[in-house]
Amino acid sequence: MSTVSNLAGKAGAPLETADRAEKSEEARLRLRQRVEEMLGNCNRAAVRRPVTAPAAPAPAEKTQAPPPERAQPSRPAHRALVLEGSPLHRKVLVRALEKTGYEVDALESAAEAIEVFRRCPFGIVLLDCDTPEMDGYRTAATLRMMEGEARHTPIVGLTGNSGQIHRRERKAAGIDNYLLKPFRRDLVESVVSRYAPSQAAAPAPRLLALDKDRVRELQELASGDSQLLQELVDLFLSNAPELLQQMRRAAEDEDATALGKAAHTLRGSSGQMGALRMQELCNTVQALATTGSLVGVESLLAEVSAAFERAVSELKTLVQPQPASQPEGNTEPARPANAAKATDILLAEDDPLIARFLSSSLTAAGFHVEHVTDGKAALETLRGKHFGVVVLDINMPGVDGYQVLTEIRATVGDHTPVAIISSRHQEQDVLRAFDLGVDDYLTKPFNPSEVVARVKRLARQASRA
Repeated sequence: MSTVSNLAGKAGAPLETADRAEKSEEARLRLRQRVEEMLGNCNRAAVRRPVTAPAAPAPAEKTQAPPPERAQPSRPAHRALVLEGSPLHRKVLVRALEKTGYEVDALESAAEAIEVFRRCPFGIVLLDCDTPEMDGYRTAATLRMMEGEARHTPIVGLTGNSGQIHRRERKAAGIDNYLLKPFRRDLVESVVSRYAPSQAAAPAPRLLALDKDRVRELQELASGDSQLLQELVDLFLSNAPELLQQMRRAAEDEDATALGKAAHTLRGSSGQMGALRMQELCNTVQALATTGSLVGVESLLAEVSAAFERAVSELKTLVQPQPASQPEGNTEPARPANAAKATDILLAEDDPLIARFLSSSLTAAGFHVEHVTDGKAALETLRGKHFGVVVLDINMPGVDGYQVLTEIRATVGDHTPVAIISSRHQEQDVLRAFDLGVDDYLTKPFNPSEVVARVKRLARQASRA
């Protein structure tokens, strides 16, 4: 009996070993399927390659190999990865990036781009978001998942869509900024140069009420000026409560016109400061006021107030750590007496916060800005002086931007370029501006770098005329 038992035991051992191996293989297959589902179809090629290693080390490589690749001490700040389906657009991007000082890897396959990104870090990534085969949103989300929280590579979306819905899609995918097609070299350089200097980005503060992209623009605008950021925050915090009070009084008096006007102003400034929830609510209030119906306005105003309180605490944290070590004498340089006329900018904007944003951005770019707060003052200033570019808001007290534009074209002609920066983004508003002869049209909230790039283009045109 003992002999039979020994023989049975020896025969059963291989069966148990085979059974365990089979179960282990099934577990590995389930794990692989789960990983592929998380990363998505466009990342399957990048996920499967590491799994083709020898059988025993394969599980360890899947879980342990990526961290060392992403734990590199620094990323090459002047190496760019471009994923663009159109050969023409791709060539324009490569040339513009190379002239900015980047070494460019230009690819046509999302799977290949993911694999290259996995092997080598980049200073910036530009992804096509319009071509279905590229699937830039999904590719961006995959890259964010791959790099985790160890680092944050700037990702720029390449798109022909600039609407709010597409902006939310880019934000959800982890895209930091975008470039509109067709590309212009000055705009490409303006956007890309924002990310080139930083070798190691500081960890971003946790923001819930404010949009991180707007906060980044705000901090970059105030870079090198410890008082400008404080001034911008103070302007918003001092003006917003008064606008909220105007909205409440207008609602109580059932004055739809006054309500819409105050909501429009608060919408522009809150969006520029990154308080996007306030911006959305003010947009809804303004739309209701336009129809003349005030049903539900009281509850909306309560939500606006709550959103403002949440934004206040985060805005204050942005200015608390500012050091008081600004060198003495670091003031704005005096304007040369023989400054070119193309550098003279007339800014007509009644919102003090938006005006400060624009003035700071354009002054830092070498322009001399003369600011007026209403359309009547703009026309009086234009009668006594010529400007390289005129920047107008539409909604101004007394004489609005459309009337100022009409007067400019009637008296000065087409020699003075005019740009409109407005919260109005409806098609009829934009078309009306171009019918009246505007040269460029931007919507609020705006990217300061984009405004500077567009004004520079208009100033160059004026200097050649």
